Order: sequence, then structure tokens, then C-alpha cells
Amino acid sequence: MSKGKGPLSLLYNGIINAVDKVVPTGARPLWESPAGPKTVFFWAPLGKWALVLAGIGDLIRRPPQNVSLNQSGSLALTGLIWSRYSMVIIPKNYSLLSVNVVVFLIQSFLIAKHLKWRSENAKNVVFYHPHNFISLGDDWW
Repeated sequence: MSKGKGPLSLLYNGIINAVDKVVPTGARPLWESPAGPKTVFFWAPLGKWALVLAGIGDLIRRPPQNVSLNQSGSLALTGLIWSRYSMVIIPKNYSLLSVNVVVFLIQSFLIAKHLKWRSENAKNVVFYHPHNFISLGDDWW
């Protein structure tokens, strides 16, 4: 239950009170757990699975040359950091651990996919920037 007095806290408390009455006995232990659906410890990892789905989409559809090393590296690093965090907080949040380990693995695979492509195609890559001031022949402008 939220201790706030604002409109969103009142809405949240109203929803929790309404759902609390219809939760079956078998689901009560999950509902009442310190990391259950009444807390952010449940909903934050659930929402973070969207990053996993986006990463899987990148694995399937994105060509390796279009994988951003900065983005994938940042996501992999946050996956590691939040994995550690999920084990030091109270209550330990195993759902947060699992989603962050999967984010780390997928992003690491994307990094490896891009680096493999880069090493295989190093001779064929032409680096061109529209604001390059070094003459590349006839196209100064």
C-alpha cells in the first residue's frame, strides 16, 4: 500500500484494495510476499522484459553493421550492475536478477555479432562523414 496522499496513490490503493478481495487462497502467498504484485519489486522487472523483447528483435532482424556498440555496451553494463543490485537489496529480487542476466546475455551477443562482422569486413568498410575536411579526391564539397 502506498502511504502517499496524492491522486495516483489513492488510485493505486483503491485498485489494490479491490483486487485484494478477489485474490484466490492459492495465490495469496505470492500476493502478500515482499516482492509480490503489490510492490515495485514485481512490476519493475516485468516492465524490463520489454528490453529483452527488443534485444531479441535486434538479434533476429538487425544487420550486424547496424548494431550500436555504445547502446549494447551500456545495456550490457546496466544488466550486470542491476544483477548485482538485485542480490544485495532486501528482499532479494530473483525476477530482477533473471531479467538483467538475460539483458546482459542478449546485449553481449549483439556486441559479439557486431565485432565479428567488423573483423570479417574490415577491408571493405569505407568510413565517410559528411563533415569530413580531408579531401577524398574530387568530392571536396
